[in-house]
Amino acid sequence: MNQTSVASSTAIVCTEVIWVALGFCLVLKGRITKAAVGCIFITLFGSVLIALSDYSSGGNHLFGDVLALAAAVFSGIYTLIGREVRKNLSTTAYTYIVYVFCALALCIAVMASGMAFTGYGIVSVIVGLLLSVFSTLLGHSIFSWCLKFLSPSFVSASKLCEPVVAAVFAGFLFAEIPTALQITGGLVTLGGVLLYSRVESREDSKQKNR
Repeated sequence: MNQTSVASSTAIVCTEVIWVALGFCLVLKGRITKAAVGCIFITLFGSVLIALSDYSSGGNHLFGDVLALAAAVFSGIYTLIGREVRKNLSTTAYTYIVYVFCALALCIAVMASGMAFTGYGIVSVIVGLLLSVFSTLLGHSIFSWCLKFLSPSFVSASKLCEPVVAAVFAGFLFAEIPTALQITGGLVTLGGVLLYSRVESREDSKQKNR
C-alpha cells in the first residue's frame, strides 16, 4: 500500500502469463503466434496506462508498479520451472521443497535487513497465519498441482480473477478507489491477458486435432 495501490499491483502481476509465453518461446524454444504477440503489446499498453496513472498521483507509486512488474517476471520464471519439475515430482515433494527454501530465504532477508522476528502484535500473527493457510497451502499448492496436468500459461491465466477480487477488498478495507485511468489500464491489461489465453487455447486445440 505504501508503494502502489492494490488494484494496480494485482493487475500488473497478472501479466505473468505474458512472461510465461515469452519464456516458453525464448528459453524452451517454443513458438508464439502473431496473435499472441499482439496480445502481449495490448497487455503492455495497459500496464503503461496504469503506470501513467500512478505517476500522476505522485509518491512512490511508479516504483511500486516496477516492483509488481518484477514480481510478474519472476513468477513467470517460477511457473516455467515448476512446469518442468512437476513432470517427475509429486505435488507434496515439490511444494515442500519450495516452501522450505522460501522460509529460509525470508529468514535470511529479515536477518540481513536487521529487522526483528517478533514484536509485531497478535494481529500480524493472525494475518500471517491466514496467509499461510489460505494463500499458500490452499492457493499456491493447487496451482502447483495443476502444473502437471495443464499448460503453464493456462495456469497463469486462471489467476485473472485476482485483480477484481483484490480491488473490491481494497475498496472496503483500505478505502482505495481506483482512478478512471487505473480502471482503463487494468481492463486493457486483463483484456490482453484474456485474449492471449484464448489464442493459446485455440492453438492447443489445433495441435490436438492434428
